[in-house]
Amino acid sequence: MKVQKEKVKVVLRFIYVILGNLHRAWMIPKMGYYARHVEKYSEEFRYEYDRYAIRLMNHTGRIKTKAYGMEHLPKEGGYVMFANHQGKYDALGIMLSHDKPCSIVMDDARSHFPLVKQFIDLVQGKRLKLNDLRQSASIIREVSKEVKQGRKFIIFPSGGYEHRNGNYVDPFKPGSFKSAMRAKAPIVPVALIDSWKV
Repeated sequence: MKVQKEKVKVVLRFIYVILGNLHRAWMIPKMGYYARHVEKYSEEFRYEYDRYAIRLMNHTGRIKTKAYGMEHLPKEGGYVMFANHQGKYDALGIMLSHDKPCSIVMDDARSHFPLVKQFIDLVQGKRLKLNDLRQSASIIREVSKEVKQGRKFIIFPSGGYEHRNGNYVDPFKPGSFKSAMRAKAPIVPVALIDSWKV
């Protein structure tokens, strides 16, 4: 019964956030425009626009994100943040808390929904086709190369979030850490708590 009430709350909040932001729908084509013109708009500008959109959604949904331990992040160079995956807000919460531009590796099938596509495109996220081993290996090589060049990435080593897992960590997929290991880059663990409630 308690789980059912929690699910209803989550759905109602989601609907509330969508309806409360309908007047900002003009931002979606603008995000797409910025993403298509990376030569014109810097990575920092596009990342800040992403964060601006996240802040607006958080304000409407009364969502508060708290981050601790940011002082322990590497000061220079690229690195990969590995986080437990609880729901749709996970990457947004990390990006909101992370001041320097970072990108994400995401399941291709889920990355083409409206608004998700624009968020991913703005940060030049990588789309991973889970059933295509060649494409997956190619993405791992791309991420490794970009991390060596100083970029930062978010990876969810457990893959998807088929069920609401609460604050438990699901098993990691084999090969999740290959991109960081190949780049000989720092691995930054990220623990998300109660993100599944958003």
